[in-house]
Amino acid sequence: MRILFFFAIAFIAACSAGGPVEVGGVAIDAGLHALADKQNFDYTGFLDKALKGDDAALNEVLKFNAGQDSTATVGHGLVLKALLNKLGDELFSQKLSALPDLAKQEIWASLEMAGATSLKNDSPLTLKALMPTQTVSELSGLYVFDGKNSSFRDCAKPDARYLVVDETAGQLEQHYRRLLKFPYPGQSIVVKLKGVVVPYYGSLVLPNNREGFLVVSEVVSAEAKNFKNTCIAYDIWALGTEPFWYAQVSEAEGLIEYRGMDDERTKFFAYQPPVDEKKTKIYTGINQESGDNIRIAVDSLPCGDGMSDRTYKLTVKLTMNGKEVNGCGIPFEAAKAMDEH
Repeated sequence: MRILFFFAIAFIAACSAGGPVEVGGVAIDAGLHALADKQNFDYTGFLDKALKGDDAALNEVLKFNAGQDSTATVGHGLVLKALLNKLGDELFSQKLSALPDLAKQEIWASLEMAGATSLKNDSPLTLKALMPTQTVSELSGLYVFDGKNSSFRDCAKPDARYLVVDETAGQLEQHYRRLLKFPYPGQSIVVKLKGVVVPYYGSLVLPNNREGFLVVSEVVSAEAKNFKNTCIAYDIWALGTEPFWYAQVSEAEGLIEYRGMDDERTKFFAYQPPVDEKKTKIYTGINQESGDNIRIAVDSLPCGDGMSDRTYKLTVKLTMNGKEVNGCGIPFEAAKAMDEH
């Protein structure tokens, strides 16, 4: 009897101190229980009523906010998973549909942190209900693959950068690797995509320098960047023949790129403003990691590429690691005018 009495006292003490409890077969984690008590939120009472079909009580449970407490967030997510399993995908999604986006964001993050990573396959209606309502649109811009930190820069809003969520079964990465065998960190390709821009996506954290998540559903086209197809303004794009090479100088992208056709790797340098030497603009760059250095001298003299009847506005002399080549250059605006005609 004394032993039973001791365990009864211990159980009551644990509950009163915010210990773990169970309601209708659904476990409420100790951390979640303690946080709810601290907020004067009757979590067990609302959950009990919710499990008995009380929609108002269910809404209270769904809208509970664990804040920055990760332990309580996971605990709340486990409760939500149990409710999803009990109610089923269709009914649970219906209950979510009337909630504000902020509540949906918190529910989605809690579910993912609790291990509900298969919503797309197991609970597609719930996932659809949690997604912010947006219309699928077609976007063009620059794409950089970087695992979970892949980015997209929109042609229509050149200053806007988005964190990419690839829902194309890896097609975006495949196109990127096909076009760039040895990309340097941050090297981009030109893509046309279909997708939606949303303010949140599950438990993913949006970096400070990103304006939202771009959820990509289809890749329309993907190309290596060239002077005609890129939409982000550059200062000069230089081209040379015998041997073939190109160089891009872009303050907007903050870089200088050089690629010789005898090398599969694109060399890159941080952009530096040009220095004027009489009538010549001189761009220079040094890559401290690779040891490469570049010098690009640009003169306002007409130039022919020797391969066609096309005349360019600028003459370029480029020196890469001491090796000098000659070519022609074209400003961004002139390239766009050329493309239009």
